[in-house]
Amino acid sequence: MSTITKLRSREDVLEAARQATKSYVSAGVTIEINDNWCKGCAICVEFCPKDVLAMQDGYPVVVDLAACNRCQLCDIRCPDFAITVK
Repeated sequence: MSTITKLRSREDVLEAARQATKSYVSAGVTIEINDNWCKGCAICVEFCPKDVLAMQDGYPVVVDLAACNRCQLCDIRCPDFAITVK
């Protein structure tokens, strides 16, 4: 017996990504973290020179958004493209 998988549309995939994304916004920076893409490796936390990020329940969270200097080391080093700095 074969299993039929329903193909998802581009819009469905984008909506699922939006729902899994936490956004942290200030006047100077926006950090977005997608928990569905994150594997919890903590590379972003380890490379952050300002201790903006911390691990919580296996995923990174922003703990000090005001300290972020937009160096983008977390964004650049994430192997899963789960974090974005704007």
